[in-house]
Amino acid sequence: MIRRTLFTVKKIGPPMFSSPLYLSLASVFSLIGLGLVCLAVVTDNWVEVQVNRREIINSFKREPELSLRLQNAFGHNLIYFSRNFGLFNLCFPDTVPQDIGSFNKVGSICIWNNEFMVPESKKEHFTTNELYRHYAAKATIVAYVVGIVFVVLSFIMGLIGCWNRSKKFVVGTGIMLILAGLFMSVAMLLWHYVAYSERYTLDMEPYYKSWEPVLKLTSRHNYGWSYIVSWIGIGCIVIASAFYFFAYAAVKKEEDEALTAKHGAYMMPNYYDKGAGAGAIVPYNYNTYAGYGNYPYYNQYNTAGYYGYMTYGR
Repeated sequence: MIRRTLFTVKKIGPPMFSSPLYLSLASVFSLIGLGLVCLAVVTDNWVEVQVNRREIINSFKREPELSLRLQNAFGHNLIYFSRNFGLFNLCFPDTVPQDIGSFNKVGSICIWNNEFMVPESKKEHFTTNELYRHYAAKATIVAYVVGIVFVVLSFIMGLIGCWNRSKKFVVGTGIMLILAGLFMSVAMLLWHYVAYSERYTLDMEPYYKSWEPVLKLTSRHNYGWSYIVSWIGIGCIVIASAFYFFAYAAVKKEEDEALTAKHGAYMMPNYYDKGAGAGAIVPYNYNTYAGYGNYPYYNQYNTAGYYGYMTYGR
């Protein structure tokens, strides 16, 4: 009668949080993150500046001298118009300044941001803060491009890792996504530095500190939806990298469990109750003959002595 078995082979089924689930979630979040970041980069709603032109006109009526001094700027200078800032374009949702060489972009009137291609002759007259702002604006674009390239490369590595169930490729994909999120976060910090410089450091046109008091009072700055979408996309990429590391741990655990189950199938259970020795593993043919008796195997037929000679009277 079977009293006890030493080993119990556990049936391995798909766990609740398995590597395919983690890999699927990582792929979904990385795709969403890349799409959101690219959408934020190509759209033009990072900062919204709303100018109450009606209130400025009322100020002109109250102060005729102010009207004479700002009349030309009010009709041509873009800082007196409501506008949305992007990384590459400047768009006007309402009234458009005269003679600015604008173009139509998805229903909005926009102009190119020419600050990335500043002539060297003009750059020579920049102050130190202007140069810092200029290079930070360029570095913002470069950091975004590098981050996007890392995400694309992680897709290639992730496909190879999923196909081969390679732990090295899976963890490498997670590292590449972390680097992508790092570069994109640096891009956001550089963008914030540019925005801070334009508002609080630079005191020449067209920046905030040089504005007329009436323009400061009638203007309002807000972060746009492109800015918010960019942060959400970066967050999705970081979450995707975490899921790849979870997938790496799950793949490693599943391989270890499969290896344990494979070795466990070859272990022989002990079906014999031997009192204190019950449950111990007894090697095959050790101290037995075909599983019976308590004498060494070589003594079953060799009872006459070590060399087989008859020895009477022993």
